[in-house]
Amino acid sequence: MSDLELRSLRWRPFRLPMSARFQAASGVIDTRDGVLVQVEDGDGRYGTGEASPMPAMDGGTAADVVALLEEHGSALLSDADLVRDQPGSAALRCALDVATLDLRADAEDSPIAGLFSETPAPWVHVNAVIGGGPPDEVATYGREAMDAGYAVLKLKVGVASLEEDAARVAALRDACPEATIRLDANCAWDEETTLRAFEALYRYRIELLEQPTAPDDIEALARVRERAPMRIAADESVDTPSGFERLLELRAADFIVLKPMFLGGITPAVALAERAAEHSISAFATTTFDSSIGIAASLHLAAALPTDAAQGLGTGAHLGADVVVDTLSARAGRLALPAASGLGVAPDPAALDAVATAPWTEVAVGA
Repeated sequence: MSDLELRSLRWRPFRLPMSARFQAASGVIDTRDGVLVQVEDGDGRYGTGEASPMPAMDGGTAADVVALLEEHGSALLSDADLVRDQPGSAALRCALDVATLDLRADAEDSPIAGLFSETPAPWVHVNAVIGGGPPDEVATYGREAMDAGYAVLKLKVGVASLEEDAARVAALRDACPEATIRLDANCAWDEETTLRAFEALYRYRIELLEQPTAPDDIEALARVRERAPMRIAADESVDTPSGFERLLELRAADFIVLKPMFLGGITPAVALAERAAEHSISAFATTTFDSSIGIAASLHLAAALPTDAAQGLGTGAHLGADVVVDTLSARAGRLALPAASGLGVAPDPAALDAVATAPWTEVAVGA
């Protein structure tokens, strides 16, 4: 961040309601708590990022993020690693990375994606995401997503028994015969259950399966991939350096899933994608039910990746409120890069006031 003249750092926590209760193997989501982080440069321009950790995934809380900001203040602008490995750290480092990239790209009259790719995609394919629920509900959500233009549907599994999951997948396939279906188990299964799942679910033409097994058991994931009748994506296994290196060594997945909120931002996520490509492993980006600020960050990452795989960015439709006026949502199964430079989206004062849980806190650089 040393090439930017920075004047101040400020932050404001918020809480977003979900439009409906969303269930995955990692837990139930009915609200999303986060912290908007803004960095001001010497010309009075603000770059914006979002820190919305996932408590259910051991990512800390929004309160942890605020505590780190209060303790370290503007010192984080010169060394974000001051908080590495502390609760809330990854989300906070993501916010700082994105806010700084927002300023840098705006100064260059470029989208953030243009800082990482000479030819960023103007739009990306996006999958719809469907949580837990009975088969008839899953089928309804699937039909609604297809009617809205989505071609790829991601269904959360591992919420209940394998037999119940099979019934839900069958209902989705019956309701959406032309859809591309991918599944996400969020580490819910052991190796034996995953192999049983292959037998039970492959008949429904599954494109890929995300993170079926425990994130730290890379050997099990590698064995599963060797026997998989569909492609395997590693998600939670990517979040630690040791797990990621072991994954590359064993080529334990066909894809890695990149969540900037879990990885500390766009910059480290791009580095992981480049390392994975050296081992012939592709990558796609996903959000974590963030506000439109976080969605935009993942969108810029996705636009910079050399892959045409559907990206997991269709979470805006699940928000009941946002920090912007118009939530960043897919149209006809696509999400377009904003026309403006930098991040391309900024918080709306009235929208933020409606969901904020505290006022802005601001510290000067060097304070």
